[in-house]
Amino acid sequence: MIVTAIILAGGVGERFGTEVPKQFVKLSGKPVIGHTLDIFEGNPHVDHVVVVVNPRYLEQTRSLVKECGLRKVSAVVPGGATRQASSFEGLKSCPDDTTHVLIHDAVRPFVDDDIIDRCVSALKEHQAVDVCLASTDTIVEVDGNQDISGIPLRSTLRRGQTPQGFRYSLILQAHQLALREGFTDSTDDCNLLVRSRLAPVHTIDGSAYNIKITNPLDIFLAERIFQLRRRNLSPMSRDGLASYLNGKVLLVFGGSSGIGKSICELARECGATAISLSRSNGVDITDASKVKDSLQKVARDHGRIDAVILCSAVMHRGDLAQAEDRHILDQVQVNLAGNILVSKYAIPHLIRTKGKLVFFASSSYTKGREGYSVYSATKAAIVNLMQALADELSGQVDVIAINPQRTRTPLRVSNFGEEDASTLLSPEFVAMRTLGAMASGLTGSVFDISLTDETGQRK
Repeated sequence: MIVTAIILAGGVGERFGTEVPKQFVKLSGKPVIGHTLDIFEGNPHVDHVVVVVNPRYLEQTRSLVKECGLRKVSAVVPGGATRQASSFEGLKSCPDDTTHVLIHDAVRPFVDDDIIDRCVSALKEHQAVDVCLASTDTIVEVDGNQDISGIPLRSTLRRGQTPQGFRYSLILQAHQLALREGFTDSTDDCNLLVRSRLAPVHTIDGSAYNIKITNPLDIFLAERIFQLRRRNLSPMSRDGLASYLNGKVLLVFGGSSGIGKSICELARECGATAISLSRSNGVDITDASKVKDSLQKVARDHGRIDAVILCSAVMHRGDLAQAEDRHILDQVQVNLAGNILVSKYAIPHLIRTKGKLVFFASSSYTKGREGYSVYSATKAAIVNLMQALADELSGQVDVIAINPQRTRTPLRVSNFGEEDASTLLSPEFVAMRTLGAMASGLTGSVFDISLTDETGQRK
């Protein structure tokens, strides 16, 4: 299978009420279409990408493709007057070796590797595939007087999403047949196939997160989804990590133990230079002068800094009313103020290399946890800091946050004691997924790492 993804971005944003079409509105530091293209660029099952845009935005899109280093994009072409016409232009622009296509709306930036992987897998058995969700609402039909004329059985109804997948020759034939018959206003490629009766369309489950940004309210919802949703990325192989990391210089604050130590060890195995800085070797991230001097020394000694990863954190459990003031301040200073200081002095170095700034969140960032309220508050602040910096540094530095579930680290042992190891993530697995997230090219995103991910990989 040679799979080409056709990304439809031909809209003009009439309903959106902005100066630019909705696909070019900034979302967590990058245009909406940029997030969408990143996912298809990084998916191993996608070989080529064709982007179809409004003719007025051809050069802007081509500049974005170049700026983001999107190597899979083989063509950026002008769309037609309708979605059907734009989809047909995309099909005609596919590389000659294309056997299958995925047709996707540019304004669905929350498509993930899991959906793409399952869609491609289904195309091995079916000629056409639609990504759908079961309807949770009752759907009613109305007549010209706006009276209900029918209520379809909800169990048979689905809400269609994208991508939609097809054998290339089949969907091309469906388009050509529709044009010969004068049918030109279809808003859905699967509709053309159903109408032509050339082949059945199989359905697979979509995702509630895979929303289509259509109205201004959707951008607000999208910002919240970016903050709260889990990013599903295909695991990167050790060879893939080595290819990405070889020759890079990584600076890990808090790299003397736990996750930070594992990141350093794995990065070195993959050909990177990984430098650990922590209190154990005299660098306290709450000391601005130490932070600044350390970054300058690494840049001077190695000629570059490609990534700064912030693993330093402290936790003091207990109810706030009984907490010692020094413990409260220690958590705020290390977990938040220290991260801000490192970011400030790291940014100039990372801009030079178009590098990565990586924060660590916690599952408590979405909901404060009883017994460690200050720690929870600092982790929520870290996610907001990450998103703000992703906007500030858009196109210059990728900024992400890693959100591992409970992990077997010295910090956790000191606060929770010994626990069943089978219920905890290993630092080594978190390190592998962290480096893989860095290689994704995404920015402004929180990447969850769950125990299910690790146990599933073992199987």
